[in-house]
Order: sequence, then C-alpha cells, then structure tokens
Amino acid sequence: MTEPTQRFNTTPRMTWTTRSLLLAAAATAMMVSGCSKSNDAKDAVSEASLEFSKISVGDPTLSSTIASTSYTNAGNATSEYAGNEKPFGEAAAVSFALSKLGMATLATGESTDAETEAMHRSRIIRGHLSEWIAMNAVAKASTNFDPSQDKRALQELIELRKADVKEYSELFESLQDEIKQLQSQIDELDAKSATERNESAKYELQMTSVSATKAAQLAERVREHTLRGDSYELESIRIQGRVGQLLPGAHEVELQVKKAMDQIELLELSIDELDQRVRDSKTDSAQARANAEAAKAKLSELVRELESYRTDTVIPASDKVISLIRQSLSASRNASTTAKASGAIAKASAQEHLARALAQQARGEAEMVSLYQSIISSGISGDWQSKLDSHTGAFNNLTEESKQAFQDAASALRSGRFRGVEGESIEAAAIRLDRLGGIEPEPEYSEESEYTDSEYDEEYDESMDDESFEDEYDDEDSDG
Repeated sequence: MTEPTQRFNTTPRMTWTTRSLLLAAAATAMMVSGCSKSNDAKDAVSEASLEFSKISVGDPTLSSTIASTSYTNAGNATSEYAGNEKPFGEAAAVSFALSKLGMATLATGESTDAETEAMHRSRIIRGHLSEWIAMNAVAKASTNFDPSQDKRALQELIELRKADVKEYSELFESLQDEIKQLQSQIDELDAKSATERNESAKYELQMTSVSATKAAQLAERVREHTLRGDSYELESIRIQGRVGQLLPGAHEVELQVKKAMDQIELLELSIDELDQRVRDSKTDSAQARANAEAAKAKLSELVRELESYRTDTVIPASDKVISLIRQSLSASRNASTTAKASGAIAKASAQEHLARALAQQARGEAEMVSLYQSIISSGISGDWQSKLDSHTGAFNNLTEESKQAFQDAASALRSGRFRGVEGESIEAAAIRLDRLGGIEPEPEYSEESEYTDSEYDEEYDESMDDESFEDEYDDEDSDG
C-alpha cells in the first residue's frame, strides 16, 4: 500500500499564464488572417479575443463574476466554429479551450475552499479523538490500584493535551490574523467606495447648474466614480463573505483550546487526588467511561458529517474543475495544423491544470487516510479499516493520475515541435513537467538542467508553492 506522504499544494495557479496563451492565440489569428472565407468564424475569434482582453488588463478589483462572464461569452462565441473550417476553425478551437480553462481556474477557487473546509473538519475530529484517548485512559487508570503507574499515564496524557493546546492555539491565532487582515481590506475598500460615491455626488450637484454639453461631460464623470465605487463595494462584500466563513471555524478552534485546557486541569487534579480516586475507583471509572463514550459518539458523528461533506461538496467541486479542464483538452486537440503551436501550449496548460487538480484531490484523500490511521491506532472501536482502504486506494489512483497528467503536459509541449531558442525553453519546461510526473531526464538532459537530484526531491514536495515556477514561464513567454 502506498503511504500518502506526498504533499500537494491546493492554491490555484496558472503556470502558463492567460497572457501568454492569449498572445499565442492572437499570433495564430494573425498568421491565418486573409486565408479563410469564413467571416463568421473570424468574427467569433475576434469576439473571443475582445472578451479575453477584458480580463487580462491586470485590474485588481476585477470580480470573479466579470471574469466568468467573459470566459462564458468567449466560449459561446467560438463553440460553434471550434475545429470546423480551417484555419479560423483552429483559432476558434484554441479560444474555446482557453475559455474552458479560464472557467476551470475560477472553479478551482471553490474546490480549494471546499478542501480547506474538509481539512479544518478533520482537525476538529482529531481533537475529539484526543479527548476519547484521554477519557478512555482515565477510565482504565481509575481501576488500577497502583498509583505510581497511573500517575505516569496521566502525565503522558497531560503532555498530549498540552501539545493539542499549542496546535489549536497556533491555528486560532492564524485564523484571527487572517480575519484581521481581511477586515482591514474591507475597511479600506469601504473607504474607497465612499470616496468614489462622494465624488459622484459632487458631480451630480454640478450638473443642475451647467449647460447640457457640460452636464453630459459631468454625467460621464458621475458614471466613472459610481462604477468604481460599485467595484470597491462588491470586493468588500466578497471579503465579508470570506470572513463569515472563517468566524465559525475560529470559534470552534477556540472551544477546542478551552476544552483541552479544562482536560489538562482535570488530569492534573487527578494526579493530586489519585489516592482518593483509588478508593473511589468504581465511581470515577464509570464517569470517565461515560465521557469516553460521549467523545466516541461525537467523533463518529463528525466523521459521518465529514464523509458526507466530501461526497456532497468537495468531490462535486473537484469534478466540476476536472470536467472543464477535459473540455478544454478536447477543444485544443482540434488545433493541429495552422494553430498547432498555440494548440500545443493550450493542451499542455490544460494537462498541467489537470495534474494539479488531481494532486489537490490526492491531498484531501491523504488527510483522510491519515485520520483513519490515527483512529485505528487509538484502538477506538468501529468499521474504520474499510474506510481506510477506500481512501488509500483513491489516494494511490489520484497520485498516479496526477503524475501521468504532468507527463502528458510535457508530451503536449513537445508536440508543438518548437525550434531554436524557443524550442530549448520549451524543452526545459517539458523536462520539469516530466520531473513532476516522476520521470527523470536522460543523461544528456540532466547535464544541461539547472536542477540537481536533491533539488528535485525538494521540488516534488513543494512544487506547488514555488512562485519561481510561474515566473520562469513568464520569462520564457517574453523571450519567445
């Protein structure tokens, strides 16, 4: 059985940037212009390019709704012509593939949030597991008439709960810091929105006392400030929603800290009063077992809720991302002649996104494997082994599928048959993708590569967190 020791980053990131793909698509359109009689297909590609330009200007206040609308419009415009009459049919196929890839990128945010929520729930379950371990041990210790052995067992439990207090305290502080940062952003956005609306109101007042021509000019200023104010307000509302999601989790973590500290106090008191508790062993044992049973019941309930959440929310969110990526892959295969280069890049980008989406799913399965291993190791009764086997199988399959998708991304890049300096840069990128897929380059490549074996070992574990990965490809785009 493969141990789920790999770490996967869940942060959505486009290694092949939208900007570079749009440039490739635009180059294809320029190359084939004047060679097609299909004005409709040509117009569709132009319309898609216009939609893409709306979301590639770098506006930090651009909402996901606007981006989603542009991606949808681009897809709708080109879907009918994708892969049809050449050469603009191929340009339409690339544009359609990019629209689906863009939608997948947006959907990745929802998938990541769902996986993060599942991770938080798993950590809460671990808190209840520690509680069961503590109470079960107290019950056993209460029936042991040798005080010295009981004291050692209780002290070990105290250290366990202290470790829990430290872990949950750090998590609570992290959540609090994130909430404070988000609240600061909300305040700043609200202030900006108010400023823009004040400016709008000022111009509106001026309109009543000027000529019609001047009033029309002022109306345009009013519209500009109003739209800007609306943009700030929408971003503020979005962040407020994120804060609303974090608060319940922070409150639950805070409760876990208090509960652990209360249990530490209880265990320390147990040590001080051990002699008396030996005499009252039957009563104390019954209470501890009741507490252990309550912790077990709560743990079982939370595990069922977590499995339901993964089934009803996490998996559908991941499936949505993968479905969109596969649609992008299907469209990019139609660009094989006049748009072969941009089609290869689009396909490689989609394959890499697929690999990262599968890696994110594998990370979620790895957490479930680890959780069930901890439950089984604790000795708590229940049908845990079948669940462990199920998640272990899913983890192994997703890990292999992710590696294969990285390898397919490398193959897609090479299918473009780029030459010269550009070809060398593409080959270097393909080698790196192969490495992420578990394939080491041939000796002649490893001599030229800037990465050593030891650097690759670290890269495979932390590749998703490496900002230079994306920056490297951005540099290659500009050099190419």
